[in-house]
Amino acid sequence: MPTWKNFNDILQYLGWIAMALTLCSTFSRTIIRLRLLAAYSNVLAIISSIAAGFWPNAVQNAIQLPLNIHRIREARRQVEKLKVAPVTGVHSSWLYPHARESTLSAGQVLFRKGDPGDRLYYLESGSILFDEINVEIHPGTLFGEIAFFTRDGRRTQTAIATSECKLLSIDGDQLKQLYFQNPEFGWHLIQLIAQRLTAPTERVP
Repeated sequence: MPTWKNFNDILQYLGWIAMALTLCSTFSRTIIRLRLLAAYSNVLAIISSIAAGFWPNAVQNAIQLPLNIHRIREARRQVEKLKVAPVTGVHSSWLYPHARESTLSAGQVLFRKGDPGDRLYYLESGSILFDEINVEIHPGTLFGEIAFFTRDGRRTQTAIATSECKLLSIDGDQLKQLYFQNPEFGWHLIQLIAQRLTAPTERVP
């Protein structure tokens, strides 16, 4: 027949397991695994804390549990979105909080081959020609990313406005911030670079 001592032993085991799960979550390299381990730890901590009458710890874990479950669902939704994220169709809303607006008149040079690549551009209206490869881009195109990932950080083409253009642009620090804050943008950027590097005729500086 179970004794009080056996019951206390079970509570201690649950407490140790909860602590181990919390430590494992600390070393986890992925968000979903971290939150799963934390949620399991919350459940065990709630059970052991209620049974032992340690109510502050029970309340703390009862508050953390739904938050961890919400984060797990949020992370999984983000993963599903990334699975179907198209290579085209950058949302200008991704850039607006960080971007600087500018305009070009027809015939104006935005940058030349060999210039330092210090900004990423999004074409809102108009058209731009990349002279060396005779490729013209149109509204909704993100460009200028290649220079951020080359050794010398310089433009590989000359960009000339073929009509009046409206642009959004961000610098290198803002690009890094956006990359880490918005996984959907980051995934799109990786796809875009891969596509342009494997299709030389579409390569844009």
